[in-house]
Amino acid sequence: MIKIGETLFLDIRKPGQEAQKFQCKVEDIREDHLLVTYPSNLRTNKSEFFMTGTKFYAHFTTKDKITYKFHTEMTDRKKEHIPLLILTFPGEKNLEKIQRREFVRVDTAIDIAIHPTDYQFQPFTAITSDVSAGGCAIILPEQHRLKEGMELKCWMVLPLKDQHRYVKQKAKVIRIIKGENGKRDKAPLQFMKITERDKQHMLRFCFEEQLMFKKKGLL
Repeated sequence: MIKIGETLFLDIRKPGQEAQKFQCKVEDIREDHLLVTYPSNLRTNKSEFFMTGTKFYAHFTTKDKITYKFHTEMTDRKKEHIPLLILTFPGEKNLEKIQRREFVRVDTAIDIAIHPTDYQFQPFTAITSDVSAGGCAIILPEQHRLKEGMELKCWMVLPLKDQHRYVKQKAKVIRIIKGENGKRDKAPLQFMKITERDKQHMLRFCFEEQLMFKKKGLL
């Protein structure tokens, strides 16, 4: 299930404080522990130092797009070809599945370009109403030809703090939400084959947006 080379996401959650989010790579898997690269902060993109005994909430996503979570603790450091951390691992039988709705979703407007996979409709641009690492919802033009179950391609630019990141994904229309009282239709989209790199960019963007909302007192 978990494999060498897998990207592992780590959260540190303290009561009354904003969760800190990190990512690392699994370099080796032992019976009851993992050897991982030094975690980098998703917000700053810099590696950080951790004390022995630091506890994390960890999760990873398989090639089948199933996400699992578990609790872990840093027990030691090890120097091989690169410096590594040793984390406890409860075993695959004790991993817990994460439902897709558990991905952080933020209400935000991002320009997005929508293209057909074939010739079902003319390409158009739209604005998102919310985004997450698993998908997004878009506000549709008045005249559109999208239907539930339709597959499409989408391009968006994530305005991260350090630089803009371009995300290109194949997505599926979950449903069409009819607009009422003069409002436009909306379409929730589910990313079908999101790459690990794009997922990391999406998670980081959602984290930065949440942090900004909290600073402004909107959350």
